[in-house]
Amino acid sequence: MPGEGEQRGSPLNLVLGYAFWQKRFAGDPAVIGKHIAVDGRPATIIGVAPRDFHGLLFAFDMDGYLPLSITALGEDGNSLWGDRDDRSLMLFARMKPGLSLAQAQGSVDVVAKRLAAQYPTADRGLEFLVIPERRARPAPRVSSFVPVIATLFLMLPGLVLLLACMNVANILLARAAAREREMAIRAAIGAGRRRLIRQMLTEGLLVALLGGAAGVVLGELAIAAAGALLRPVTTSSAGYAFRIDCQFDWKVFAYTLLAAVLTGIFVGLWPALRAGRADLNAVLHESGRGEQGNRHRLRSSLVVAQVAGSLMLLVVAGLLVRSLSHAEHMFLGFEPEHVVSVMLDPHQVGYNQARTKNFYRELERRVRALPGVNSASLARTVPMAYPSQGSSIFVKGRQLPPDQKPPEISYNGVDPGYFPTMRVPLLRGRSFTDSDSETAPWVAIVNQTMAGRLWPNEDVLGKRFSLKSASGPWIEVVGVAADGQYWFISSDPQPYFYVPLAQDYGSLASLQARTAGPPEAMLPVVQREIQRLAPDMPIMQAATMQETVHGLAGLFIFQLAASLAGILGAMGLLLAVVGTYGVVSFSAVQRTHEIGVRMALGATRGDILNLISRQGLMLVAGGVLAGVLAAFGLTRAMSKVLMGVSPSDPVTYVAVVVLLAAVSFAACWIPARRSTRVDPMVALRYE
Repeated sequence: MPGEGEQRGSPLNLVLGYAFWQKRFAGDPAVIGKHIAVDGRPATIIGVAPRDFHGLLFAFDMDGYLPLSITALGEDGNSLWGDRDDRSLMLFARMKPGLSLAQAQGSVDVVAKRLAAQYPTADRGLEFLVIPERRARPAPRVSSFVPVIATLFLMLPGLVLLLACMNVANILLARAAAREREMAIRAAIGAGRRRLIRQMLTEGLLVALLGGAAGVVLGELAIAAAGALLRPVTTSSAGYAFRIDCQFDWKVFAYTLLAAVLTGIFVGLWPALRAGRADLNAVLHESGRGEQGNRHRLRSSLVVAQVAGSLMLLVVAGLLVRSLSHAEHMFLGFEPEHVVSVMLDPHQVGYNQARTKNFYRELERRVRALPGVNSASLARTVPMAYPSQGSSIFVKGRQLPPDQKPPEISYNGVDPGYFPTMRVPLLRGRSFTDSDSETAPWVAIVNQTMAGRLWPNEDVLGKRFSLKSASGPWIEVVGVAADGQYWFISSDPQPYFYVPLAQDYGSLASLQARTAGPPEAMLPVVQREIQRLAPDMPIMQAATMQETVHGLAGLFIFQLAASLAGILGAMGLLLAVVGTYGVVSFSAVQRTHEIGVRMALGATRGDILNLISRQGLMLVAGGVLAGVLAAFGLTRAMSKVLMGVSPSDPVTYVAVVVLLAAVSFAACWIPARRSTRVDPMVALRYE
């Protein structure tokens, strides 16, 4: 039996997305039962999705939900469900309780073998992969890329938090050491161990809670800044409902608050326990003249860890910044300057195939005639704006092994003006012409990577392949284009090909126009021309190609990653410098009496400067060595997110080490310099 909405003229039902219901209908419950138009067809609103359900697409908040069966009805009224070569759907299933992913994969493998036996021409060699739903976002083909990004940006803030906790611990341990005499006096006059522990815990927790409160305020400001940064990118004239969650997360806050509280407990409890066990006579006799060995080693170890963590953050930031620079200057396979792009879909207002073709033909003619337009073209999509379609490729005369599936390669339908308008270099063969119509033999232009993978060391011109099956129908290769970036920016070359738009009909298409002047000024002119031709035509997206290149599928991810890593790296550097300065400064104060003795015995200011600064520089050297080794391990996992930069890039490592060494030297030199100005007579009387 046909599914709901599959028969021509059958009633069409729609479920609204919650956000769209609130935005468009102000949350009016009376919207249920209202009649609207969807793609020119009458539809009835029958429900609203739950508030917390946003659909199954990454970063998109669905405006509405229609029966899947309506996609099976072509414009000619024929059902498309019988086309076994159409594999544009993903199957979502909820596993039975207690069933593992491996068991589910085994069951699906059985189904795959049965289908291959039943339909050897279409389904032989197909692989059915079972993956968790979260790994299907934003798409299975990049599912291995997203967890790397997510893990990286969970680790970096966690490392900053760890450095901050170590810094707080170091400062409070230094304060506890300075108050050791006070604690001894309190114990000597009758304060019990429990009383000392309670006092130190109270002070530590108070500092932690005050820091947590300040962190909430700063976190809210950072969230607002992040939202402002994302808003221009996620705001699209296409009306797409991008969903980037920049709201305050209480889970994250609870995690950071717990870490701060635990740090406060540790730095308060540890000195108190030591004070309760200390030899009062020894402490009072020392009079704070020296720092005990265990405590000094602990604080020194914390500084080494801070410097190592800071170096790791700076290396990651440096690699991402260099990766961004490479991505910004790389050849994209086209020239985005002075190009505007407008995405349309006449099917949304009920245009049939004939009317859609006439509309696009007339629109392209009018835009080409506009003053300030050098050339114009039409394409199914443009790079980094809308996902390209893909298909399995069957090479003529080449039999695949029974266990091997045909390669799946993305492609684009373009008209003859696309290559000169977008300035895509054509390396060999010819471009498309008006004679490549829907009745002419099918042709294609492949890129270098596709030519090299499918026909290595062969003349690719004249080769044939099919998108349907190993028996045809065949498409002849008539040209080779330069490699480029297509769906999203990637360091790995992607196979890709183009077919004439006339031979690959689709109602969704993009108009490109190369302008003589600023493209921003031409964009509203092109939009007005569209409205003159078809006043009811919705414009899905209108942007310059420079804006598209810097969008979500383009450079924005690299810019965001480099910016966040740079901020975290600067914070880590600041924490390391503060920690180093604090240890060296406190050690210099603790050694004031020793410095006075040395100066009284003839030590020069240079000797004192070397003595104090050497301690800090040794800690920095140990931290740098540990940080370099740890960074080598961390950056190995970053290879997938780097563009044109090796994870062990020597320029980045050398620059980071020099920067950290220079700043740390200043942090050691300042307190050491101050120590040389101590009056020996005052130092000898220092307690």
